[in-house]
Amino acid sequence: MHSQNDTIAAVVLAAGKGTRMKSELSKVLHPLCGLSMVGHVINTLTAAGINDKCIVVGGDVDQLQSALRDFGPLTFTLQKDRLGTGEAVACGGFGLEGIVPPSFASGSLLAGPKLNAKHILICAGDTPAMDPDVIKAFVTTCLGKKAKLAVLGMAHPEPKGYGRLITNDADQLLKIVEEKDASDAERKVGLCNSGVIFAEAHYLFSLLGELTQANAQREYYLTDCFALSLAKGLPALVWTTTDYASFDGVNDRMQLARLEERVLQKLRSKMMSEGVSFTMASSTYIEVGVQIGADTWIGPHASLSGLTKIGRNCEIGSHVDLKNVIIPDGTKVPAGTIRNG
Repeated sequence: MHSQNDTIAAVVLAAGKGTRMKSELSKVLHPLCGLSMVGHVINTLTAAGINDKCIVVGGDVDQLQSALRDFGPLTFTLQKDRLGTGEAVACGGFGLEGIVPPSFASGSLLAGPKLNAKHILICAGDTPAMDPDVIKAFVTTCLGKKAKLAVLGMAHPEPKGYGRLITNDADQLLKIVEEKDASDAERKVGLCNSGVIFAEAHYLFSLLGELTQANAQREYYLTDCFALSLAKGLPALVWTTTDYASFDGVNDRMQLARLEERVLQKLRSKMMSEGVSFTMASSTYIEVGVQIGADTWIGPHASLSGLTKIGRNCEIGSHVDLKNVIIPDGTKVPAGTIRNG
C-alpha cells in the first residue's frame, strides 16, 4: 500500500488509567473474544498495512509489555504525567527517528527501536472494533492527496460525548471541539472525531510544540492542532465514514460487553460466509483464535475458545465447551462435552 517514500508508523495511545473499569488490570488489556483491546487494535493496524507501531503507555509498563510480547516487534514509550492526548502523542515522539518532542512531553523511550516514519497514524488503544478496510482507505486517501494533517470523521446519530468536527461552508475543518468545551450549537453537530488522525510527522510535531493548556481540563489537546494548522493556511483533510460503530471506545465494563457482542457478531458472520452453520448463532461464544471448517454445524450455547480448530463436516452439539483442542474432519461432538487442551 505504501511506497518507500511514504513510510508510516502508528502511534497507539494506551496510557489511560481506565478508572471506571474498577480494575487493577490496565484498561486496554481487558479482553474481548479472547484478545485484549489493544491486541485487537494492533491486529487491525497490521491488517491495514501498518507494520511499525509505537505504543504509548502510562504507569503499567511491565504489565503491557508482558501482555504484548507475542505481537512481534513493538516500540514502547512512556507518558508519565498524562496531561491529555496532545501530550500522549508528544511522548510517542520519543519512539520516532528524527523527531524532537516538545518540552512539555513527560516521557521517554522504553523499549524497541526508534521508528523511521514520514507519516504517522494516531489511534486509541481502547477501540477494538476498528475495521481495517476503513483504516486502509483513510490512509490511502491521505497519501494520495498528500495531506499534512487529516482526521477520520464519523457521521454519528448520537454524538454526545464525542469531539465535534466544526467545518465551514466549503467543508474545510475549522477546529475540533471537545464535548466539555463545546457551545450548545456545536453540540448539535453530528460529525464527530473518531480519534484516528493522520499526519506528516515533522509537521504534526511542529504543531504540538504550539499547544497550550487553555481549556476546561487544563490539558494539552491533540485536537487543537487542527485550528493551528488552519491558521497557517493549511486546513486539515476530513475523511468521513458512516461506520461510526467501529470506532466506539471502552470506558467501563458495560461498554466492553456491548463491543464484545459486536465483535462476536462479526466473527460468526465471517464463519457463516465461509460455510459454517449455527443453530441460535447469537448464543455461541467464539474467540478470535478459533478456526472452523466448511459444512460444520455448531449447536446452540457452544463455547469455542483459545486456539480450537474444528475440521470440516463436523457436528458440535449444544452446550459444548472446547478450549485449545483439535477436532478432526467428520467428528460428532455430543451435547454437553467439555474439553480443554
